[in-house]
Amino acid sequence: MMTFPARARLHLLALGCYGALAFIVLHALIFANGTHVAGFDYFNYHWNFWFLRHALRTGIPIYLHDFVFYPALTNQGYHAYTAFWYPLWALLEPLIGTLSAFNVIIFLACTLNGYVLFVWLRREGILPVLALLGGIALQTFPIARYWYYNTHLNLMNWFWLPLHLLLWSQTAGAVQARRPLRAVFWAAIQGVALYGLAMSDHQFSIFAVFVLAPYGGLSVWRARRAPSQLLGLIGAGALSVMIGAGLLWQFGYLPHALQFRGTLAPGEAAARPGVAARLFSMAETWWQWDTPSLGAFVTLCALIALGAALCVPQLRHKQDGRWFWFWVGVPPFLIALGGTLQIGDLSLPTPYRLLHALTGGMFGMPWRLAPIFVIAMALFAGKVFTPPLRGRRGAQLAVMVAAFLANAWAVRLWETAPLTPVPPAYALYEQIGAERGAPYDSLVLVEVPTGVATGEVILGDPRAVQLQWYGIFHHKRMINGFISRAPVEHFYYIHTDDPMLSWLGGRVPLDAEFVRRQMQERIFGYPIGYFVVHRDLIGRESVTLTELFAFFNRDVRDLLCPMWIEGDVVGYRTAAHPDWDGCPQRIPPDGVIDLGAADDVRFIGRGWHYPETIAGITARWTGAEAAARLYLRLPERRAYRVRLSAQAFGRVRQLSLFANGVAVGSVAVAPESLSEYVFELPAEPLFEDGYLELALACDLDGQDEALGRTLGVLVDWLRLEPLDTLSTSE
Repeated sequence: MMTFPARARLHLLALGCYGALAFIVLHALIFANGTHVAGFDYFNYHWNFWFLRHALRTGIPIYLHDFVFYPALTNQGYHAYTAFWYPLWALLEPLIGTLSAFNVIIFLACTLNGYVLFVWLRREGILPVLALLGGIALQTFPIARYWYYNTHLNLMNWFWLPLHLLLWSQTAGAVQARRPLRAVFWAAIQGVALYGLAMSDHQFSIFAVFVLAPYGGLSVWRARRAPSQLLGLIGAGALSVMIGAGLLWQFGYLPHALQFRGTLAPGEAAARPGVAARLFSMAETWWQWDTPSLGAFVTLCALIALGAALCVPQLRHKQDGRWFWFWVGVPPFLIALGGTLQIGDLSLPTPYRLLHALTGGMFGMPWRLAPIFVIAMALFAGKVFTPPLRGRRGAQLAVMVAAFLANAWAVRLWETAPLTPVPPAYALYEQIGAERGAPYDSLVLVEVPTGVATGEVILGDPRAVQLQWYGIFHHKRMINGFISRAPVEHFYYIHTDDPMLSWLGGRVPLDAEFVRRQMQERIFGYPIGYFVVHRDLIGRESVTLTELFAFFNRDVRDLLCPMWIEGDVVGYRTAAHPDWDGCPQRIPPDGVIDLGAADDVRFIGRGWHYPETIAGITARWTGAEAAARLYLRLPERRAYRVRLSAQAFGRVRQLSLFANGVAVGSVAVAPESLSEYVFELPAEPLFEDGYLELALACDLDGQDEALGRTLGVLVDWLRLEPLDTLSTSE
């Protein structure tokens, strides 16, 4: 029978503990696997990994491309690709899908955050019970849970810091033991790990400085009287940094980050949120970026340990490094307080302002340094309380149970953040994605509404930014999306300065003539191959949506055709698409337009209210304007009979039909129920190309103001029947 050494059993037990705790922390996400995702930013990280694979397969530059914010060629040297996790995703995604692969990554990071800190605490001589509690404190820290529940794969990887402390301790130990080859080996390993840390997120290089710089400095200070050791440590540190920087230069973002040019969105350091208001509490919305929380457990433990170390004579050990770690934790704590510390009416600046200035404003969240405070205080408190608890198993068990329960209560361990439903799956994106090779790969897809974001600003509807998610299916360049840091010149114009893109985002009024010119230039210039309209984001009851369809059906009908109508989306193919000739025209099937049905958007114009389902019948009311218009194309130039099913609002109303501006006839529509009405449509009003505008106009007197809208007649359907066909059959 195989037996494990006590040390191995301890580590297996710890790993199992952190795995079980990760399940508790993430249970909502795990049980919702495949149907829900964590937080707002999920779309960006899924797209990141898809794009990394796409770029590696096609040879597209990873850090200089135009796949987002098209047509700008953006230097993405500061974009958080989180490439460290990409190999694991690339292995898992073909087997279990991207949603499950991400949940595995989040679970693994959550587990490692606790376990690797446990290993480091044990290496520092801290009792297993206290080391276990230190790992639990970091793993369940409210800010760490914020990152798990926002799919921030880039910022949840706090295991890097204790791991690098472990690696440097190995290197320093080899130098002190005069084993140069072993020291070179561990220095090289640390260099590779530095590359991994930096490829998790640029900010981890900043985080690491707050821990590795003082710890490395401590090693050098201790070796100051041994020149060979001193030179060995300096050389090993330099080797690690050179290897990490070299890998980052050759296989990472470093060259592009150094070449980044452009103006970033402005941000005031003084206004950035911090943890000052929640040092001993949890915000009700701890999953929001602007309500960061420490919770009471870590802060109180740090204060209790500080009081004990200062006031209890038996605990005043000065040679175990406790005070070193205490002071390591102070700077990140002060920075995490926020841009301004408010004490009554007194506003005090914090050290964060200096860090904000040193990073050119790119380090925008001071509270992101708070986990360093947790790591440092775990070491400090562990060293304070290890001596009195050593050899007292009963006391250790009591401390373990009490501290675990206290932490669970303080951080509301049972509480999970709201989850986001996975976006609806639309077949049209898969069909567009299947269009590959030249010239399809050069086509651009425009999502409507338009919206873009960086880590500093969101322009437009935030939900429109999330439409970047669909890029992993359609594989095309797009305007919508998110880049962590991008020059404002590349995206700010779409907010209100671009008549076409700003109007498509619902932020400026329509300038029809100008937008048509822009659209024509861009369709053939970019080239734009597709427009996809998301009715649910614009609002099915919105006048903006009717205006948009009217513009597409009338002003640019020679440039766009509605290729797909699927659920809440309407997909248009453009005249620049290679298969434009195969695009369905605006010819009513069997001559029938079913008002209120999903595909009436092929024909709808201004003047209609939103589609409704009344007693099982789909229909639309006229009355939004003086006349309600339909735009369609007829296969042949001939006379038609127009039949429609309609019902007046409130009283009998006179309904007139116009064809291309020519009056065709008028009927009296009754209010009691839907009835059929007939008009004769001669051939003369038709355009030579067969396009036809039908306008239904009626008097709009006698309205009920309580309804909040003006109603004319309710139209269920409209049918066009060729008169010569009718006479032959009759």
